[in-house]
Amino acid sequence: MSDASAAALVEDLFRRESGHLVAALARLLGPSNLALAEDVVHDALVTAMHAWRFGAPENPKAWILQVARNRAIDILRRERRRERLMLEAECEGALAGAVDLALSPEADAENQLAMMFAICDDALSSETHVTLILRLLCGLSSTEIARAFLVDVQTIDRRLHRGRARLQELGHLQDPRAVDDVRARQPSVEQALYLLFNEGYHGSDADNPLHPAMCADALRLSELLLGASAVEPSTVHALAALFCFNAARLTARLCEDAVIVPLAEQDRSLWDASLFGRGLQHLAASATGDRLTRWHLEAGIAFEHTSAPSVAETNWARIVEYYDALAALSPGPIVALNRGLALAELHGLDVGREALAALAGEPKLAEYSFFWAARADVERRAGRTVEAHELYRRAIALAKSRAERLSYEKRLR
Repeated sequence: MSDASAAALVEDLFRRESGHLVAALARLLGPSNLALAEDVVHDALVTAMHAWRFGAPENPKAWILQVARNRAIDILRRERRRERLMLEAECEGALAGAVDLALSPEADAENQLAMMFAICDDALSSETHVTLILRLLCGLSSTEIARAFLVDVQTIDRRLHRGRARLQELGHLQDPRAVDDVRARQPSVEQALYLLFNEGYHGSDADNPLHPAMCADALRLSELLLGASAVEPSTVHALAALFCFNAARLTARLCEDAVIVPLAEQDRSLWDASLFGRGLQHLAASATGDRLTRWHLEAGIAFEHTSAPSVAETNWARIVEYYDALAALSPGPIVALNRGLALAELHGLDVGREALAALAGEPKLAEYSFFWAARADVERRAGRTVEAHELYRRAIALAKSRAERLSYEKRLR
C-alpha cells in the first residue's frame, strides 16, 4: 500500500472513529485532560499511517482501537491517575479494565451523546458548544466547521481555544440529568448533528464532497438521542425525519463520472424508499409536540421534494409557505437563497432572479459557490447565456470540490 493510500484510509477512519475515541477517553481522563485524549487518538492514527504502508490489517477499526487502548493505559500511568483507580479496585487489572470499559462498543453511544451534552457548559455560547462538538466528537476540521458556519477559520479557532480553556478549568464534567438542564443544551446538540449531516451531504472535502457515512452517523446519533428520557422528542423526530428524507436522495446525487447531479436531473428511481418510509415515521412522531421548530419546517420542505414524482409536480406553493415561516422563525442567508429558488419555480424566473439578486450584498454568500450557481441556473433557464456564463465562472472559482466544479462546467456548455 502506498503512503497516499495509507493516508487516505487513515483519514477516512479518522472521520468515522475519532469522535467516538475522544468522547470515550475524555470521559475517562476528565476534561482537564482533553488534550491528552486528543493526543492518544492522534498518536494512534499516526502509528496507523506508518504501519499500514505495508498493508492494512483485516480489521482497521479494531487495530486503531487496540493502539489507542495501549496508549491510553500508558498515559494514565504516566499521569499518575493509576493510583486513584487502584484505590477503587485494588487490583492490577483495574487500569486496563477501566480503559476497556470506556472503549467498549456498549459504551460508545453513551459516551458520545453524554459528552455532547456535558461540554455544552453554561459559560460558553451556543456557537462554541456546536464548534466543540463538531471538532472533538465528530472529527470535523476547523476548515470544515468554518464552511458550515459561513465564517473564517480564525473565528472557529478562537471558539475552540475558548472552549478548551473552559473545559480545562472545569476539571470534571457532570452528565446533565435534570430535564431543564438537558433541554437547555438540546438545541446545541441538535445544531451540531444538523451541521454534521450537512457536511456529509454537500461538504467541503475537495476529493469527495459526499460522505454517506457521516450522514448515517448524524442520523444514528439523532435516533439514539430519542432514547434519552429528558429530551424533547418532537424536535428530535423532526430532525431525524429531515435526515432521512435528504439521505434517501444520496444515491442519486453523483453520476458515474463523479459529478454532482442537480435535483431536477436525478433519477428518482434510485432514491432509497426505506429511508423515505423511516422519515415518514419520524415526521408523524414530530407532530406530538406543542412547538413548531425549524426542524419541522425543514423536514416538511424535504418531504415535499422527496415525495414529488418530478420537479414540475412538486408542491412549490407549500414549499414557499414553509420557507416564509422558516425565514420568520430562523432567518439567514441560506434560507433566503433557497426561498428565492422556490419562488422561481412558483412565480417564474423573473421573481426568483429578483429575490436572489437582493442577496448579492450578503457577506456570508460572497464566497458561497452555491449562491452564484443558483443565480447562474436562473439566468441559463431564462436564456440569458452571457449572464449565466459569468455567474457560473464565479461559482467554479469558489467550488470546493472537483465534483462540484465539474457540475458547473457541464452546465456552462
